[in-house]
Amino acid sequence: MVCASPMTGWAQTYGSDMRLSMRNFVDTVRIEYDHGLVFVPVTIGGDRMRFLLDTGAGRAVVYDDRLIAGCTEAGTIVSHDAIGHIDTVKVLELPPITIGKLTVSGCKATLQHRAVRRQNIDGIIGFDIVNKGLSMKIDTRDSLLILTDQRRFFRQEQGYSARYSLQRNVPFVKVSPFEGYSERVLFDTGSRQLYSMNKQHFDRAEKACLQQNAAQIEGRSMGRHAIGFSGAEPLGEVVFLGMDRLKWGRFEFRDIHTLTTQGGSHIGARILSYGSLIIEARKKRMLFQPYDTMEWVNISNRQTEKAIIQENGLPVVGLVWERSEAWQAGLRQGDTILKADGQPIRSFAEYVAFRPLRGRIYTVTVRDRRGFLKEINMRW
Repeated sequence: MVCASPMTGWAQTYGSDMRLSMRNFVDTVRIEYDHGLVFVPVTIGGDRMRFLLDTGAGRAVVYDDRLIAGCTEAGTIVSHDAIGHIDTVKVLELPPITIGKLTVSGCKATLQHRAVRRQNIDGIIGFDIVNKGLSMKIDTRDSLLILTDQRRFFRQEQGYSARYSLQRNVPFVKVSPFEGYSERVLFDTGSRQLYSMNKQHFDRAEKACLQQNAAQIEGRSMGRHAIGFSGAEPLGEVVFLGMDRLKWGRFEFRDIHTLTTQGGSHIGARILSYGSLIIEARKKRMLFQPYDTMEWVNISNRQTEKAIIQENGLPVVGLVWERSEAWQAGLRQGDTILKADGQPIRSFAEYVAFRPLRGRIYTVTVRDRRGFLKEINMRW
């Protein structure tokens, strides 16, 4: 089964006295590109940690199950996650953070709770590091992050340009999912997807491009799959899309299979599988540099067939595609997973910890919304 990937939220604007240890510098940092996300090594108080690089977060984030020594309280803030949930959260000032040769002092972070502790994520680097004036190049092929405060360092670089604007301190770029229709989307490296489309945006696009959209709809269902810090998105109609192309300027990502969401439209870190990306802070410009020399790339990804969300601490089927093997085997939206391959699943955390082999057929015991038990044999 596939657990819906969490999308990192962003915080409302608040003051920052972030300070950088160097000026007029260029530095290169070795990064990891792991399961569609970018991780940066940082050092805090002599401890080496692994932080997610998340352009969809306006500020840094730390977790209440992984408290970092030396933090001081700095008030509270109203936080908006990526699916629209709003909450008041604590703000902490972090001890100095070292990234490569650069040390950042006075960094503020929101304190968040996560349903499942993941040992390999200690915190999040947000977009405020760019808003402070740092430009960067993310190159997952060579596993490098280039950081600089030099205004014109990337001026000779070539690629496909997109201007970005800031909303709640995070970047939005303009893309075209259908011929004759464009939208501004969050550029969110905290999401694993290449692209997800807001359902209301899709409804508008469908009216504008009715004939084209009809050919690209693979199905419709009631469900929910996106997860923010505060829980899953509301139940609603989900449209399964098989898109001809998504345009970033003149560049095309072709044959994309994706879903609509109640949250905002966004481009995620999967774009970095197909090219490097330069973010120029002062010009508010992103430059996509495809690893191949063509003006398009075929994605040809598989459609999401099912998504598991957390409901009252338990793993619940949030969405099932009606053309999937799981649907044919009898899995339905609202089923609660109780066993997998004979192993009891007593919580969402235990579901996440269960690591099945892709392609293997498992016997899954579920309880449906009516309270009836059923066994389903299906590929994970």
